[in-house]
This record gives sequence, structure tokens and C-alpha cells, in this order.
Amino acid sequence: MELKILYDKSLNLGEGPIWDPRVSILYFVDILSKSLFCHQYENNKIDVFYFDEFISCVALTGTINNLLIALESGIYRFDVSTGKKTFIIQPEKSENFRFNDGAVTPWGTWLLGSMNNLNNGDNAPLLPDACLYEISEYGAYPILESVTIPNGIVFEDNSVYFIDSKVNSVRKFQYKDNSFIDEKIIFQFDGPGSLDGMCISKSRKLYIANWGGSQILVFDLNIGKIIESISVPAINPTSCTFGGPQMNELFITTSNRDEKNPNKIAGVYHIQLPDIGYEEPMLNW
Repeated sequence: MELKILYDKSLNLGEGPIWDPRVSILYFVDILSKSLFCHQYENNKIDVFYFDEFISCVALTGTINNLLIALESGIYRFDVSTGKKTFIIQPEKSENFRFNDGAVTPWGTWLLGSMNNLNNGDNAPLLPDACLYEISEYGAYPILESVTIPNGIVFEDNSVYFIDSKVNSVRKFQYKDNSFIDEKIIFQFDGPGSLDGMCISKSRKLYIANWGGSQILVFDLNIGKIIESISVPAINPTSCTFGGPQMNELFITTSNRDEKNPNKIAGVYHIQLPDIGYEEPMLNW
């Protein structure tokens, strides 16, 4: 297993990697640079779309080249082939908030977490005043409140694993009747750094980006502990997802914040693993 660089330019806050197996494209964003990247796996070509506000994450729909994107001003349908965006809904009513991480559920809705922009950067107050929303064709509903920095949303049947980077733990919930019940902490992290985005493999391993720790932590749900880590050259891994033709490549986004070594590139990395991930669910609306 050898970690290789896929995108060799530094990202301010790379996030939200999503693999579309229908067209072999890796989507990812740079939140602070207000950019959406579309990396074509077969020819290594990258298209970049720029916005005038923060873009936090994307979701696949049933139509190729048609995404849902989370901008500060709300949720939009975005046509990659034309660059046209169409407003759908704004779940977050508070001012000076943005979205951070999101994931499509196995049942076709979108779980999307908001955060206060005051919580960006060093010396942030880390106010627990945001929400995790569930978004469907019928509207948007708060499903978890008192959230600070929402990250790492993955699913296993009706179980939802969720990270709030402030509390630095992986929590497990059961999803029932549009609500979270039976909360359990399955992993409390003591550092270095904090837990960020994550994904899950078919062997029931959570691959967790460790912000400030230069690594991806591998947590085995079968035995309830960290079994290994994957070293990353950048100090701040932010998220990861499975993809590639065999769904055995882990794609890792990073951030250049607090990076003091100019020789370390906070881009996008990938590595082939002896493990297989799930294809990304698509929205059903």
C-alpha cells in the first residue's frame, strides 16, 4: 500500500470527497476557497467551479452531472455540464451560519450539518448552536440540535455514526421515525488533534480523518478499537471516501491550515487498501 497524491495543489479547507461510480469522477470542495472540484479518474483532468460563498459538500442524484450542493445561502441543484444552479431550500435560518458536512442516507434523504461561522479558525468560541438536518423532497427538519462542528456521518442499516469535532467522539444513534434514539459513544478520542470526516467499509471499519494528527485512524467496529492508522503528509486530513474501479481506493482531502512545512502539500491523496467501501447512496428526489 502506497499513498499517492491525486491533486497536488494546496487546499485551504479541502472537504466532502464523493465518488460517483457511474462516471468515475471524484467530487470534492475547498470550503474557504469557495470551490467545487470534479476530478476525472481516467484522464486525471480536473474541472473547477467557483462560487461567491462557501460551498461545504455535495450529494449525488439519480441524474448524472446533476448534484445537490450546500452553499451558505441554502441548498441548490447544480448542473455540472452547464454550471447552472437552482435554489431549492434554506434549512438554516440563523445568520452567519454555513454548512459543514453531509451524507446521503440509505433511504435517499440528505443529512446535513450546519455550523456557526464564528466557529471557524483558531480561538473560535465553539458554540454548540447548530443543527443536523434531514432534507427530503418534503422539506428540511432538525434531527439533532446543540451541534458545534458536524462531521463524519456514516450509515449501517438503521444505525448512524456521527462526529461532532468539538466533543471528539464517534456517537452511534438508531434512526427511527425521523429522529435519533439510543445514543451511544463508541469511541472517545484523546488526541492529538480532533476527529473530522469519516467513511465505512464493508468489513465494518470506520476510516476517520484526524485533523492535526496527520493520519487516518482505522476503527474496527467488530472489536471496538483502533487497529491501525494511515499516515498522511499533510497535518490536517479532513475527510475520506472509498472509490476507484474496484471501490478499494481511499481518497483523502486535507487542509493547509497551521501547516508550517512548505514541502508538505495539503492536497488530495489516495491509497489502495485490502478493504472495500460502499458506493455512495443517491438522493431519491
